[in-house]
Amino acid sequence: MPLFEFQCRKCGHQFEELLSAAEVEGGKVKCPACKSKRVEREFSAFATGSEGSGGSGGLAGGGGGCGSGGFT
Repeated sequence: MPLFEFQCRKCGHQFEELLSAAEVEGGKVKCPACKSKRVEREFSAFATGSEGSGGSGGLAGGGGGCGSGGFT
């Protein structure tokens, strides 16, 4: 199930919920702070697995893979 971000239109509380798309579309989401159903889904960004523009995937010294550790 995807993680959706919401903001309550009544009290302004921002929260995340792990829900199916059917639950979101069915209006089953309530604000955990005030219990209002007047919530708005926020635009969510997602992580890609690589950090920055270097493309090293967060490995120190870059690179990696079989045979690159210098072990004999």
